[in-house]
Amino acid sequence: MCLQQTDNFVKVYIIAFCVLASSIFPALKVSAQDTLRINQKEAESLFLTQNLDLIAQKLSIRQAEAAIIQARLWPNPEFSLDEVNLWATRNQLSSGETIPPLFGNVGRNREFTAELSQLIETGGKRRKRIALESVSRDMAAEYFGELVRELKMQLRGGLFELAYQQAYVTELLAQDAVLARLVAAFEGQYSRGNVNKGELFRLRAVKLELAQQIVEIQKEIHGLQKDLTVLLHTPANAYLVFEAPDRPDTGPLATLSLDALTTTALANRPDARISILQQQWAQKKYDYEYAQRKPDVNVGINYDRGGNFLLNFFGFGVKFDVPVFNRNQGAILESKVGIEHAQVQNDQKSLQVQTEVTEAFRNLRKHLGVYQSLDPAYSDELGQVLESYTRQFVQRNVSMVEYLDFLEAVLANKRTILTALKDLRQSREALIYVTGSEIQ
Repeated sequence: MCLQQTDNFVKVYIIAFCVLASSIFPALKVSAQDTLRINQKEAESLFLTQNLDLIAQKLSIRQAEAAIIQARLWPNPEFSLDEVNLWATRNQLSSGETIPPLFGNVGRNREFTAELSQLIETGGKRRKRIALESVSRDMAAEYFGELVRELKMQLRGGLFELAYQQAYVTELLAQDAVLARLVAAFEGQYSRGNVNKGELFRLRAVKLELAQQIVEIQKEIHGLQKDLTVLLHTPANAYLVFEAPDRPDTGPLATLSLDALTTTALANRPDARISILQQQWAQKKYDYEYAQRKPDVNVGINYDRGGNFLLNFFGFGVKFDVPVFNRNQGAILESKVGIEHAQVQNDQKSLQVQTEVTEAFRNLRKHLGVYQSLDPAYSDELGQVLESYTRQFVQRNVSMVEYLDFLEAVLANKRTILTALKDLRQSREALIYVTGSEIQ
């Protein structure tokens, strides 16, 4: 009688298993209104148009352009009106000297002086200041490119990590659903006396451990969702699902040349170009400070009414500093040292770029070799074999120890396959990052 019940249970369980397995994946989806399914191209388009850090950095370029406009402006002329007597007393007029009005009765017995002057910069200071600000503008543009490079690396890394974690948690949830049905079936069989308590508790413990693992991965997914939401400036309640290609095209990766990649990096990386621009800025700064040795000249014309032996006196004048003590020696020396400092920094940056490209290239080759060694059908075959093991376990043809060991091995292999794919994608992105150029 007991054997009959067991056979009936097995038949019912296998049918239920096939029905429920088809419902696992739909159950994993988030409600449509909160889910944002996005591919890499769409994510990057959203990132370039909506990321607040990029918008702020674009404004820095406009600020630098405004500084060039300001540098092009000439100094304003200066006007002064002095020595105006607002009244004249009888005692002041008792000498008999009077001043005729300017027109009508306006300005009678009124004395004043007026002066108009203009600063003239010597030594090409204005031109050198414009050149200095132009380099600053070019640096602001490169800083924008560097920010794009940094944030794009974060974005792509986050998307590929999200794809990995979501794919792995899907595998775990599928196995969790299978274990849930196995536990329910074993509880029914335990109540009938067909299995012992130790087997039931062992199965429950495995399911509990798997559930805890799922929770930890989902917490990591939530952290990735937060970071990507900030990068893409999407609604805070949106749940991102990254739709990555199942298998990347590895053909172009195998033909990459280290020398060509290094040359590309030195020419294209924004931080390498910034280093060169810093050298140019240091030279322009030196030129500007050296021009400060020559004093600027103030030329002016003044008018004196009634303050001299001439009633209407017009005079011309020139004013400038006499460079006896201060010839801008300290600033010139500082800017000269700045040129040497910028040269050393550029040499250091060049070496850094070369070593980073070499490291990223080697890592990519290593991960590419691991990924290419995997059989594309292996993951599907693992699922099929696990399904078969589950049926054998339910039919008691496989012991619990054997089944759980195999389940653990399958999950570990699934994770290894997903990790190999993630590592290949991220090592490719790392090479793109260090070269500053897309890899076709």
